[in-house]
Amino acid sequence: MSDATIDPADATAASAAASVGVAGVQPLRDGDTSIEPDPALDPAQAEWDATTALDEGADPADLDPATATGADPAEIPADDADIPLEDVHPESTGTDSQGEDPGVVELGEEGQGDLAPEDL
Repeated sequence: MSDATIDPADATAASAAASVGVAGVQPLRDGDTSIEPDPALDPAQAEWDATTALDEGADPADLDPATATGADPAEIPADDADIPLEDVHPESTGTDSQGEDPGVVELGEEGQGDLAPEDL
C-alpha cells in the first residue's frame, strides 16, 4: 500500500507533476530523507568543515573549544558525593582476619580458598 498523497485518478495532480518534468512523482519532505536539511546540524558536514579548516591552517583548539567544565556534567562531583576519610577502608589492612593468619582465613572452613592446605 502506498502512502502517496497524490490520487492517481486525479488528473490535476498528474498534470501538475508532469509540468515539473516527472509524472507521478512526489517531492520528498524533511522527514523523508536521511540528509539533514540544516548543514550546521549535520555531524558529517561539521567534520568535513573542520578537516577543511585544518587543511587551511586553522588552530585545532579553535575548532573544538573546551566547554565551561571541560567534562561531562554527570562527572562533576557534588559536595555531598565525597566519602569521609574516616569511612574509607584502608587498602593495606587486607581481610578482616581478627588476629588470625590472613592466608588461613581466606581458605574458609572447607579449605576451598585461593591457597591449598599444602601451601600453608
